[in-house]
Amino acid sequence: MLGMSTTACPVSGSGTVDAECVAMPALVPQLPESAPFSEVQRHWLNGFLAGLFSEADPSPSLSNGEESKGRIVLLFGSQSGNADALAEEYGARLRDLGFEAPVLDMAEHEELDLAAEKTLILITSTWGEGDPPDNAVEFWGRLSEAEHPRLENLAYAVCGLGDSNYLDFCGMGKRFDARLAELGATALVPRIDCDVDFEEPSAEWFETVLFKLDTGAGAEAQASPQLKKGEPSAFSKKNPFPAAVIRNRRLTAESSERDTRHYEISLAGSGLQYEAGDALGVVPRNNPETADELLAVLGFEGDDALRTSFLEDYAITIPSRKLVAAYAEATGKDFTPDELWGLEVIDLVSGHPEVRFSTEEFTALLGKLQPRLYSISSSPRAHTDEVHLTVATVRYESHGRHREGVCSTFLAERVGDGTVGVFVHPSKNFKPPADPAQRMIMVGPGTGIAPFRAFLEDRRAKGHPGQNWLFFGNPHRSTDFLYKDELHGMIEEGVLHRFDTAWSRDGESKVYVQDRMRESAEELWHWLEGGAHFYVCGDAKRMAKDVDTALREVIAQQGGLGEDGAAEYVAGMTKAKRYQRDVY
Repeated sequence: MLGMSTTACPVSGSGTVDAECVAMPALVPQLPESAPFSEVQRHWLNGFLAGLFSEADPSPSLSNGEESKGRIVLLFGSQSGNADALAEEYGARLRDLGFEAPVLDMAEHEELDLAAEKTLILITSTWGEGDPPDNAVEFWGRLSEAEHPRLENLAYAVCGLGDSNYLDFCGMGKRFDARLAELGATALVPRIDCDVDFEEPSAEWFETVLFKLDTGAGAEAQASPQLKKGEPSAFSKKNPFPAAVIRNRRLTAESSERDTRHYEISLAGSGLQYEAGDALGVVPRNNPETADELLAVLGFEGDDALRTSFLEDYAITIPSRKLVAAYAEATGKDFTPDELWGLEVIDLVSGHPEVRFSTEEFTALLGKLQPRLYSISSSPRAHTDEVHLTVATVRYESHGRHREGVCSTFLAERVGDGTVGVFVHPSKNFKPPADPAQRMIMVGPGTGIAPFRAFLEDRRAKGHPGQNWLFFGNPHRSTDFLYKDELHGMIEEGVLHRFDTAWSRDGESKVYVQDRMRESAEELWHWLEGGAHFYVCGDAKRMAKDVDTALREVIAQQGGLGEDGAAEYVAGMTKAKRYQRDVY
């Protein structure tokens, strides 16, 4: 028996969509999943049926009983929550305008038949070395299949979120755009590639989308309002709360090569609320010594207003791509990636004194000083009106100079008794299990332990009986054992049921958390088969990839599934939100 779905409408050769036709769904038959066809064949046939039944056009209705103006699907690929938040915001705006506007996580792609849709707004971030976000991996794989149905009836708009300091800037947005076009879909508006300061350009882009769709909103309309989650607060990224740092405690020993610190920040009077798994945005200030040196080399000393801007507004350490390009053009030099590694603004300026810019020209080439997001390491149920952070203070040498992390050293050395601007960055997809009895496996070496301290505090405060297993690692047990007493106390209380540590520099051979996973493969598989949730927090380039490899090996070997079976098992965990990562 055929099920019923929706169909699509054509797009003109000019790329415009008839206002009467945009996203008007019609009931059409659809093959059930039990039909004797492959997934690719089933999607193709569904698209074919959609075309056959495109004449049928019963008017859909909104939940409030009003007639819908049509259907526009919003699809997001998100790692840190920004694409998710934009999709929800734009979906709410479209529903206010009278459209049916479902917002779908790319992990829910099986619920979506693009060949049967008319209008798609796709918002995606890029992760790691140009990779799709975790929730988009499977959807991207499906969209990339050679047999994927054609999408000539689909009109789409793509918003890419990224960081221009990475070589593959907005790579996934570009790839989604190219693939949709390759499949015959028509772009409503050109793709936008948003940098880290994405709010204003993405809002302007969305107004253009609304204008193109002839929604009645108009391109001159005001930017859409932010969604309110939970109780409203006057403080946000655009208006951070001036919070007092009430505790700054070093977690690593003085003899450690690492300086990792525990911060307790007061939220009293802010109205800000958070949950375990969320992040805290911290607004830093640049080091005055760095600002003064740069001003002197540029010949801009004595300009107090510029000095204030160098301290508060501009990124004056890591050079923007625009600045590198400007120096490359002025000097005729092609800077290689190896030459740029560890290079800072002061190196470009002092290394090429012959290149001169006016104040206006130079500041136009600088990036904006961005807030830093840190995984929250506390539960609000355990610490009223407080938020805790676990931060490694970054210091290193490159190009013969001492370097330092802007925000980590700001917290460690320059806040003092003053205040720091903060805001809450919610994470929808990195949360402890909703089921109190569900088991939890956490892999968090180094500062990756931060959210898991919050998870454990939260489960303890709620009295959740689910068992908890933590993998933690660092170089040396004697100097780098973060929260040692707290964690041992949780073991004694029965909150932490299993605790595996890996001290990579204490033995003759290096041992990491992924090695401990392999050593405990049988028990790990037993927990996974029992429905345990698996979490990873920390370095995306190395640790998270190594942990993912170890996880797949354990599943393949212990489950007798082989490599392909393990990949399918992990995909199922991801879709069920049992495999979650907070990686950076």
